[in-house]
Amino acid sequence: MIVNPKNWGYICEVPTIKEIEETMREAVANTNCPNLCLSGGVDSSLTLHFMSSIFPKVNCFTIAQSENHPDYYYSKLIASKYKTNHFLLVPNKHDIKAEMKKEDAPGDVAVRLLFKFIGNYTNSVITTDCIDELACGYYRHEEFPTDETFRELLSELEKSHLEPLHKNSGDVAVHVPYATQKIIHLFLRIPLKDKIRKRHIMSIASKYIPEEIVNRRKYGFCAALDNIEVQYGI
Repeated sequence: MIVNPKNWGYICEVPTIKEIEETMREAVANTNCPNLCLSGGVDSSLTLHFMSSIFPKVNCFTIAQSENHPDYYYSKLIASKYKTNHFLLVPNKHDIKAEMKKEDAPGDVAVRLLFKFIGNYTNSVITTDCIDELACGYYRHEEFPTDETFRELLSELEKSHLEPLHKNSGDVAVHVPYATQKIIHLFLRIPLKDKIRKRHIMSIASKYIPEEIVNRRKYGFCAALDNIEVQYGI
């Protein structure tokens, strides 16, 4: 008989929506961090919902290139719903230019500016990196719904997202709850065809957050300053 592990039947079981929601909430709670990078997208908005049920008060931090940027509007919408302390950064031309480095990859400036801003208020924050890769949330997943696409995007996670986040976040302690082992194992149990466009995440989010956020176009906080050089002539 099998003696270790004792509970091995779960390996072949596809997790339920309830299990996914509870496991994600648990991962967020385990950070013991009431601070969040909030883009106003589905992932950060759902994470805010979890945090609001865990912590008495949540602090949210958003970067946007202007008050007309979607992240500015949607982050204010969801932050207001949950009555958070919301700190918004709209960097000016001088701040952006001063932060630029020759070796920068796209998004590096936005991340550095945001984390320097966060450092004025706290020394720790939650980000929602990894969930798009695990839950098939990219447009490429939808266009090419294959295991090859899934593995390719997952393999790019470290170099394209986690390493730049680690490098550009300075002294702020970053918690990435959706990159933890339990979350990874959970989503790997879901068949690829059932995950496209983050079907499970969307199902959970639709219960709690405004429909216009669930249906908004996907960006990501590292894209908050996209095309800003053209706009400012930098």
